[in-house]
Amino acid sequence: MLVLLLGIMENVSKFIAKKIASYMLIETEVVKADICIIFGGMKADQLADHAAKLYKQGFFKKIIVSGGVATDDGTMEADRMQARLIGWGIPKENIIVEDKATNTGENVIYSMDLIDKEIGLKNVNSLVAIGQIHASRRFVMTLERHWPEVIKMFTAPNYYPVARKDWHKDKQFKEDVLREMEKVKPYIKKGYTVEIDLKEIARKIAKLKANNIISSGYKKQNDKKTSFRP
Repeated sequence: MLVLLLGIMENVSKFIAKKIASYMLIETEVVKADICIIFGGMKADQLADHAAKLYKQGFFKKIIVSGGVATDDGTMEADRMQARLIGWGIPKENIIVEDKATNTGENVIYSMDLIDKEIGLKNVNSLVAIGQIHASRRFVMTLERHWPEVIKMFTAPNYYPVARKDWHKDKQFKEDVLREMEKVKPYIKKGYTVEIDLKEIARKIAKLKANNIISSGYKKQNDKKTSFRP
């Protein structure tokens, strides 16, 4: 199937490329949230750097790094991301380490267990998720499957040599996105993920943003960013 998709994409129109990008390469607005969860991956350093920049801007105070797979230097994803975040000056006590997960479902389930122990799930109303850009829809769909009540935002660093909208022009980016597309329906059928409504997600984020502004006071809004758009 992937070979067939790649063949079709050789002469893909801009319209089709844009439709696939809007479906697969999810990016939401990011506003102040209760916690950040980083889904581990081979791009652990870039993922941690992206989270650190948002942390420094005040979008969240706690970060959970999740991943129990070894990276290219043999370090577990979670440990590598934690070290990277500490290198940015983020206090160790503000980082929760989940180092057992080997797939996206486990990332969410094991992270929720740790969050419940450390903070209490009832105290988490919103989160910012960060993961590898080509798999962004899978991350949000998995979060929706296991934690539907929390307000979800998603952002990702782009480490490919082309812009997000030009994903189909880079061989590796194109292969990664199309491989993810193949997983969407089977994963829903197996119960790993559920479909999401991006308009509803955006509505909830907008409401959260409004509540944040009200709770912090309008006079403070010029001092710190209240939202981030990729």
